[in-house]
Amino acid sequence: MSKEPHPDEDATARVPEAASTPAQPEPIVIPPSLVRQEHRVRDLILDYALGASILGLIPIPRLFTVKLLVAVGLILKMMWDIGKLWGFRKGQDFLAIAGSFFGGLGALAMAFTAWLTMFGVGLFVPYIKNLALAAALFTLTWSLGQATKQFYASGYGK
Repeated sequence: MSKEPHPDEDATARVPEAASTPAQPEPIVIPPSLVRQEHRVRDLILDYALGASILGLIPIPRLFTVKLLVAVGLILKMMWDIGKLWGFRKGQDFLAIAGSFFGGLGALAMAFTAWLTMFGVGLFVPYIKNLALAAALFTLTWSLGQATKQFYASGYGK
């Protein structure tokens, strides 16, 4: 059976569609309010990360435990403030929860890597060694803030 049109059929009935022109995808439009929200949350995370790194720069000896406790308090307050900015959105699925968990583990690994890098460089350049805790606290706070932001942003529009 041939699919070719017979000469006696109406030629206008079988007009082939243009297969060579692909359909244009719909553009993704991000509402300006969402862009402003992302900017506010990013600035909040940066403020807390800078505060945590300044905390790590305090040169008073034997205050390591106090510095860590204050840093944990800052991080918890930052997570609360991020949730408050997003309105504590609900509707996150299992993947968002798992992503937040693994984001936290990744943040700890990145903070340890930042500390280890600065400590290693500090073996050769003595003054850099004092910046190791500040780099680790900045990295930890920034990474946990981004993971928290993604968690609440995943509930947007649900």
